[in-house]
This record gives sequence, structure tokens and C-alpha cells, in this order.
Amino acid sequence: MFDTQLFLLGLIAVGFLAAKTRMVDEHSRSSLTDLVLNIFLPCNILLSFFGSDSSGLQSMGIMAVISVGTIAVSYILYRVLYLKTGPEQKKILLYAMLIPNANFLGSPLIENIYGIASLSYVAAYLMPLRVAILTVGLVVFTGGKGNLKLIIFHPCMIATYLGVAVMLSGFYPPVLVYRLISALGSATTAVSMIVVGCILGQIKSKKFFTPLVVYFSAIRLLFIPFLIMGILFLFRTEPLITGISVILCGTPAGVTTTILADKYGADKNLASKIVFASTLLSMLTIPLLMWIL
Repeated sequence: MFDTQLFLLGLIAVGFLAAKTRMVDEHSRSSLTDLVLNIFLPCNILLSFFGSDSSGLQSMGIMAVISVGTIAVSYILYRVLYLKTGPEQKKILLYAMLIPNANFLGSPLIENIYGIASLSYVAAYLMPLRVAILTVGLVVFTGGKGNLKLIIFHPCMIATYLGVAVMLSGFYPPVLVYRLISALGSATTAVSMIVVGCILGQIKSKKFFTPLVVYFSAIRLLFIPFLIMGILFLFRTEPLITGISVILCGTPAGVTTTILADKYGADKNLASKIVFASTLLSMLTIPLLMWIL
């Protein structure tokens, strides 16, 4: 678990050094962001559906419902807890509250804790999140005006449509096609975290742990998972489903917070600080959640 989190922080460090040594400038970083959103992330989404099937639909359905419910609870908390923040900050905080890093960080953590058989539960939990990444993300960062066509035909959404069709049909691509998609999809985490590091390296302020960043991290890493844990215990949800759901919703801010902020001109500095700080602090909070579970 620590290896996985240190790996992500190491990638951020690579991006930070690349920016400080001027190997990556604003233009090249923007190109990396476009590559992530239009090529690497769609391949990563499509890759996650290969090998999935429709067995265990009841448990997977419960996981999907919990995921949607967690997004709804997070939105309510956002409306209550961030009344005094500015409009540009609210964009970042809203998206980061709704979208955790459950895909890049959560999947390997759950596999290490509960075994490879638990990944079908993870896939079900991630389905609503993958849809929300683009639908919510584009609405939040662009104001939601005239973007329906952009949302429907975005490469990530097309990958989601294809992925659902693959899962329902049981289709498996030829080896060469699978290797190509796998190679491109596997680059998502590395390039995304390097972009976060690049933005951190280009920030003039040396203060990463601001009061707002720490406040957000406490809500994202502790308050939300404890609240979801209490709700699931109240409904006497199956322990495996409860454990997976709590760990996934207790992961740090999604790396796409920074990617989308950089793409659409939002406060990318705040987004990078939030992703970095919450990833670092999750090294303490996730073991705590596991111990309590």
C-alpha cells in the first residue's frame, strides 16, 4: 500500500524536477494534458472493461448504487462546507469532492487488501465515477453551456460506451489490439501525475499546505469515508462491499482535477496542491480506515 502511494508521489517528483529544470514548459505541459484526456485516459477506461462479465450483477449493482450515493453525499457536503470560497476555487473543490482517485490508487489498494476477485466490485463502483469524470468535469469547468455534444462525443465517453458493449457481449479483442490499448492506457497514471508535478514546479508560492488545502484533505480523506462507513453499517451492508466502498471513497482527490483545470483554464495551482497534499496525507488516513474496518 505504501509502495503504491510512494510510487505516485515519485511520479509527481519527476514532473516537479522536469519543470524546475525547464525540460517541460507551459506549451509542452498543455500537450501532455491533451494526450491524457484524448488518448491515454480513454484507453484506460476501455481497458478496464476487458475481461469483465455480467455475473454477480446484484453485488455489482449494489456497488454502483453506493458509488452514486457517495457522489450525491459529497455534493451535499460541498454545498454546506464551502460557502465562503471564491467561484474559481469552488470549481476545483466541487470536482475534487465528487471525484476521488479511486481508479489509479484505489484499484491496486483493493487488490492488495481483498484479492484479485474483488476487482469486479471495484469495476462496478468505478462505472458511475468514470461517467462523472467527463459529464461533471465538463459542466463544472466550462459552465455547462452548450457542451452536450462535447460530452456525448468526448473520447472518454466513447470509450465508456464501447466498454459497456464489450462487457455485455463478452467480446475480447485480438492480442495486438489489446496490447496497444493496454500500453496506451497504462501511461495514464504516469503522465497524469507528472503533469501534477509540473504544475507544482511552476507555482511561485512555496506554501503547498494552505488552510484550505488541509481543510479539504480532512473532509476528503476522513469525513466522507467515515460518514459512508456509518451509513453502510446502519444498513448492515455486506462487510466486503462496505470495506471496498469505504477504502475507495477515502482515496485522495482525483488526478483529473488538475488535468481538467489545466485544460479549461481553472485554478490549476489549487488543483495541484489539493492532489499532492491529499495523496501525501492518504498515507496516514487509508491505513487508519483499514484498521477501523
